Amino acid sequence: MEPTLKDVAKLANVSIGTVDRVLHNRGRVSLKNIERVNAAVKKLNYKPSQIARALVAKKSKIKIGLVYPLVESEFWSEINTGIQRAGNELLPFGVELVIDHYSSYSLDEQMASINKMVKLGVNGLVFTPSGKDAYLEKLCKTLPVATVIDDIELKGEAFHIGPDDRRIGRLGAKLTALFIQSKGNIAVLCPSYTTSGMHVRVQGFVEKIREDYPNIHIADTRLIHGAGEKDYYINAYTQTLDVIKNTPDLRAIYISNGLTEWVAKAVDDSGKTGQITVIGHEYTSGVKHFLETGCIGATIYQNPSQQFYLAVKLLYEIITGNHIPDGKNIVTNCNIIMDETVPFSRFGGMEYF
Repeated sequence: MEPTLKDVAKLANVSIGTVDRVLHNRGRVSLKNIERVNAAVKKLNYKPSQIARALVAKKSKIKIGLVYPLVESEFWSEINTGIQRAGNELLPFGVELVIDHYSSYSLDEQMASINKMVKLGVNGLVFTPSGKDAYLEKLCKTLPVATVIDDIELKGEAFHIGPDDRRIGRLGAKLTALFIQSKGNIAVLCPSYTTSGMHVRVQGFVEKIREDYPNIHIADTRLIHGAGEKDYYINAYTQTLDVIKNTPDLRAIYISNGLTEWVAKAVDDSGKTGQITVIGHEYTSGVKHFLETGCIGATIYQNPSQQFYLAVKLLYEIITGNHIPDGKNIVTNCNIIMDETVPFSRFGGMEYF
């Protein structure tokens, strides 16, 4: 039989009312009793009934705030699928999702958006960091906060959901070596984001090349600057043209984020398809064509909709006291997309659930 509220109270040696206050975060409970109840919940694997949780939630509206940059619109628009599904599933429990986004990877814009959420009285916050701020550390002490896609290791942060950037950077290096038969000149392009994930990927990529592929030479490394979406697209394209022009016998280009198709377009316009292979990330509208022509060898897809869906659902469980994360870092799956795998792959959807 499934454990009951009474079973939890008995094991924790507290009243049923105390268990109820702990599970629904109503306060007026000592730290010692909170620890007892949480330990009993974990040991019994207690899960409140869906009906009971819905009734409780409707009595006290829960607002979950979501904040993210909307720069590379194709990548970020994918998350709406995950957010919408999570919102629909939590609607019967009286949960309202409040969404705000901004037009650059600016820390100032991020903080303005987060402050807006705090003023709206959200009960929890999901955001993709554009940098670290002392205020965020203080916020984590009063509000359940979760980071998605990129992590800045906040003290008090509820959890982080995202890819293992170092490992997928190393995977990018292995794919690059595969397509150029482990020898030749390559270039590395990295957007100059304030986020740490891109730079960790590049570090992982460079580590792997130096450790395992002595005949591969990183001939050029470039930062791609931009003040907004259009800037990044144009600069990725023009920087790629310049790298090709100034790097003799270039065999491959690794781009550490979703600007992959713009790098591929520059390679194609240079007449270098078949000579230079692009290895990158994500799956935007132009990627399929360049995979078919062989201009892009492979791209690593992280399914952002999955990450936001899981973040919203887990944060709700934390807010209502029904879940205590086993660990703060939740690594999500990534897929290798090549021309041969496109027919078997899903993009921007929730088919993985």
